[in-house]
Amino acid sequence: RFAAWVSATGSAGTLAAGDYLKDRHPGALIAASEALQCPTLLRCGFGGHRIEGIGDKHVPWIHNVRNTDFVVAVDDQQCMDLLRLFNEPAGRATLEREGVPIDLVDQLHLLGISSIGNLVSAIKTARHYEMDGRDVIFTPLTDSTELYASRLAELNDAHGPYAREDALRHRERWLVGVTPDHVRELSYQDRKQLHNFKYFTWVEQQQRDVDDLRRLWDRDFWPEMFAEAEGWDERIREFNGMVGL
Repeated sequence: RFAAWVSATGSAGTLAAGDYLKDRHPGALIAASEALQCPTLLRCGFGGHRIEGIGDKHVPWIHNVRNTDFVVAVDDQQCMDLLRLFNEPAGRATLEREGVPIDLVDQLHLLGISSIGNLVSAIKTARHYEMDGRDVIFTPLTDSTELYASRLAELNDAHGPYAREDALRHRERWLVGVTPDHVRELSYQDRKQLHNFKYFTWVEQQQRDVDDLRRLWDRDFWPEMFAEAEGWDERIREFNGMVGL
């Protein structure tokens, strides 16, 4: 069965795919992921982190928090260590030696730092809800290691060459040993709290209308928005035709 859609929040556009999937698979979950070092959804927290491109320190205006079931926070050190495990020769050789199929090992470079964050979040979601082989989780792999060659070089400079001992430790701690810590199942009141938290960014700072904020909580608002998508697509096609695209 389709069990969950798991995605980092970012600007919440990708996360909104969960609304579509949940509508077609009642009972499925939407899990929002963020960095543990900046736990905005987990505990209204703040801070800096190294999971690039996922947004932080606010609840996005278009995040349909009323339809979000679960929050997962991922330690950015876990992402950095797995980046090395998936890409350094010693890490790849160790994974193959531990039984990971070579065709899968050869594709791990397709996971960049934020993709690894989504992967870990999906594992934590599965373990929290005690899912098994009958459950299917979707998560987007939004970047690749091609973006992070400089990050790998920085990690080598800071920690030295990556060795088999490092790979074994990181595999055991960050993959085999993943635990469902730093997670939050959202009650109705939790969701309302996150909705209200939007006020400080979008109304006080960005001068949005408070009545528009209230509309975002209306249960009919987002279905009505999705129903207009075909009209938006048609206008996009018209514009593309006007400019020769």
